Amino acid sequence: MRIRLRFTKVGKIRFLGHRDLARCWERAIRRAELPMAYSEGFSPRPKLHYGLALPTGAESLAEYMDIDLATDIDIVGLDKLLSDGMPEGVDITGIAVVPSNALALQAVVDHCTWDFDLIGTDVDAVSAVAHRLMDRDDVPLTFERKGKQITENVRPALLSATTQPALREGAVVLTVDLATKPRSIRPSEFLTCLEQAGEVRRICRNEQWMTIDGTSLPPLVAGDPSQPVGERLAS
Repeated sequence: MRIRLRFTKVGKIRFLGHRDLARCWERAIRRAELPMAYSEGFSPRPKLHYGLALPTGAESLAEYMDIDLATDIDIVGLDKLLSDGMPEGVDITGIAVVPSNALALQAVVDHCTWDFDLIGTDVDAVSAVAHRLMDRDDVPLTFERKGKQITENVRPALLSATTQPALREGAVVLTVDLATKPRSIRPSEFLTCLEQAGEVRRICRNEQWMTIDGTSLPPLVAGDPSQPVGERLAS
């Protein structure tokens, strides 16, 4: 049995790295006494499958992970049980059963929605900068992958950019959809493409998306791949 969790990472916990957070999950799962499935070999490890990496210091309202279990269980109430075992700022906001042979989260997620809270600017200025960026056909970016410097046109990875009309705690909120395939672009790299538009106070991943039959869906509704999309959304 495989279950998929959707959880937050907000507040001070955003400075905790991936490996430390993974250890927190392992402890919380042990406390909940889940029948974990383990890998084989000399050093068996619990079968936990994490989604796309989150930059340290960034917040998220939509992190995902899969847990393989040795036996079937009732997932009712499991969200609270696991949340209670995690540090403050990590709360499970959704849980579902997915097929044991479901594709990895990193394989199915093809774009993410991010919020950038900008201070020292105004809505009109940020909107103008975002529109100019999205109107461009070519956005060259030099970045490093596997120790090599690469320069590419990342405009195809910039899917949308909108500015919220209202301020949030004095900050202008720029909401951006960034592709993760075929070439991913990180939030910090996106900011280098953006003209000076104020100081970044907060970066938050709002959602991760997979595309099924031309429709963007969050990974939590993956469910049975043989079930039509409309039925999954309605259930």
